[in-house]
This record gives sequence, structure tokens and C-alpha cells, in this order.
Amino acid sequence: MAGKHLRAALLCLAVVCAPNRADADGRGDGLYARWDRGVTLSVGAGAGATWIESDDDSPKLSVVGDARLLFIDAAGPVIAGRWAPDDGQYLFLGVDIRPLFPALFFLYKASWREFWDLLLQSVSVELGAAFMMDGERSAGFSYGFSLGLPLSLPKKALRVMWLKIGARRVNLDPNFRNTSDAINLSEWTLYGLLAFDFGVVKHLGSWEPPRYRAR
Repeated sequence: MAGKHLRAALLCLAVVCAPNRADADGRGDGLYARWDRGVTLSVGAGAGATWIESDDDSPKLSVVGDARLLFIDAAGPVIAGRWAPDDGQYLFLGVDIRPLFPALFFLYKASWREFWDLLLQSVSVELGAAFMMDGERSAGFSYGFSLGLPLSLPKKALRVMWLKIGARRVNLDPNFRNTSDAINLSEWTLYGLLAFDFGVVKHLGSWEPPRYRAR
């Protein structure tokens, strides 16, 4: 009888003490497939509203679009544009920097809820130059910010589908652009677009052993 009680106690102890671990993203790397999709092509299109600082009229509606090549969702080049039958159209060339993902990863900080982690880690800062489509070959410094709401979670072919909300400013102050025009044509564009991510370079971290998280 004592032996039975001892075996039962040891079994309960083993169950309690055994590590209860779960695969974090289907492959165990804990990075929501970022190692599986080391380089990602992101393409998006949508609509925006633009305020030109020298113009007192209502915001101008336009079509916006962009394409980004992101390395493990942390940084990469971006090309974007605004098109409309009015002034202020441009082509933007720059870099997309997403500092929260590497910072939170190296600090091992996460909610382990995929939607909220991807939402927070999508915070983006853009820096670059905007080339105006005004026939005068004018250009200005440009910067922007964006946040992506994941509409789908990472899959094998489609990385993520996003609803991206962002703002971009083009600084066309006469003191900061290559034109003699004295009018300040700087502008802000608030936009929303639907973006799709596709894996370009796969299995970047195939050498890495699996990582796990506790439930």
C-alpha cells in the first residue's frame, strides 16, 4: 500500500514539475516566422488625405501606394507615392525602420499573443527624400510614421495581411529644397492602405535550434 502511495505521489510530482511548453509559431522559433521568412516583400495600396501648408482649402484626396523590402521585419528600403489630379504628387524613396521588434526580442519581452505582438512590433519610422511630380525637379526631405493592424497571421505563402495607418510629411520649405520658388509647399498626408507581405528569402534561421515558451 505504501508503495502505491509513493508511486502516485511521484507521478503527481512529475506532472507538476514537467515543463509545460508550447510551440510559439508552428516551428518553435518564437519569432512569428521571421526566421522562416528572413526577407519580406510588402506591397500595399490605399487612399489618403493631404494638407498642403500654403493652401487653406480642404484636404485633397489621393491614391497612395508603397513597396518595401524588409529584413526580418526590422528595416529595409521603401518606395512610395501619392497620386491625384492636383498639386503635391510625389515619389518617396527612403528606409523603413522598425525599432520595437529587435528591441523587444533581445529583451525577451512579448505578450505571446500573436495579434498584439505583431501590432506593436509593426510601428515604423520612415526617412528619405520625396521627388515632386511638378515638372520642376524639386525634392525635399521626408519622414513618416505608420502602424499596421494584422488582418491575418503568418502563413506559409502569405506572410501577413495588414491594414496600415500612417502619416508622411514632405518638407518643401524653400530653405530646404532645390528650387528658387518662395512658396512653402510642404505637406502632410494621412493615409490608410491594405498591404500584403510575401516571403522572399526563406529559412534564414534553419541552423537555429527551436525555441519554446511556457504557457
